Amino acid sequence: MIVPRAHGLIDWNEGRDKLTVHADYGIAYDSNILASAGSPGDTTQSLELGANYARKAGQYGFSASVSITAERFQKHSNYNFNNPALSAELTKNDGRLTGSLKAGAQRESESDDAANIRATSWRYNANLDLKYPINDRYYVTSTSDVNTRTYVPNTPLYNLASYGEGVDLYYVYTSKLDLLGGYRIRYGDAPGGSHTWDEAYTIGGTGAILPKLSGTIRLGYQSRYESTSLGGNYHDLTGDFTLAWPINKRIVCNFQTSKDFTTTATDDSVDTTAFDLSATIKPNTKIKVAVTGEVGYNINRFLGIKGDGRLDRTLSYLLKMSVPIKTHLAASVSCGYLTNVSNAAIAKYDRITASMDLSAHF
Repeated sequence: MIVPRAHGLIDWNEGRDKLTVHADYGIAYDSNILASAGSPGDTTQSLELGANYARKAGQYGFSASVSITAERFQKHSNYNFNNPALSAELTKNDGRLTGSLKAGAQRESESDDAANIRATSWRYNANLDLKYPINDRYYVTSTSDVNTRTYVPNTPLYNLASYGEGVDLYYVYTSKLDLLGGYRIRYGDAPGGSHTWDEAYTIGGTGAILPKLSGTIRLGYQSRYESTSLGGNYHDLTGDFTLAWPINKRIVCNFQTSKDFTTTATDDSVDTTAFDLSATIKPNTKIKVAVTGEVGYNINRFLGIKGDGRLDRTLSYLLKMSVPIKTHLAASVSCGYLTNVSNAAIAKYDRITASMDLSAHF
């Protein structure tokens, strides 16, 4: 949403403490609620209520948010849900060592495009990002993360957990561009299934890549080792590009692409390649209406004996318009189309979506 959040519902301690609240109501249609061939469609209504607290005191900052989302299906009421979410973040922005510590927990109900069913799970995550300058030219960053997903009972899916550590060394090449080299390790666990061990070596840069093209590019080589007798050892390129191109004051284009090994809830290792191109147009800078068009293309290659040669290719389109109504109120409408082409019969499907949302923030 495009509602401004410069002021909170309650500010105190000379603005160091701030409390904001929000409410979002939406009506949506999804022609394929299971992400599978022959899936039915349905219309839903959803309501999200949430609050955020933020405090800034000296070199430290703290924020916490809590929300609950309720969604009701018109025809398939067995998929109705009430999902809470909680997150917190501690930041340190001054001094030689800076960084942030984030943690969150939330309940999610959504279709799984690898298992081709709807599933409900609890997702827990924690992330520690640190930055330390060595001298005027070099600095080092560290990213530590823990992610777990636990599915509700009687779901034919594996619970998932991953533990990762990445270290990058940056070189200040110019005032606008930093070069980088990094190493990442990641351990994955699907209890009752396989264990995986990933390593990746990357190089790249961040900042002004070209005169009007900014962002981060990272390219390298990765390997994955699976523990079970049905698993294997895989090696391939890896990369992550996030680039922005402001054509003018009213049009901004964004491009993202990534390539990495992932693990599905069916305990399959997948070589995932994703491309996403979007453009946001603001026809009138005073009214602040925003129109965004997005095109995405994903290739998911299931690996090893368990993968059975499955290959999914997904093409998607999305068009969205956001309109501010008042200072704290905004509306948006969107429509999208997705087609998934696969050599697995259950994964061949098309999907049409449409939604209308109303959002209030104070």
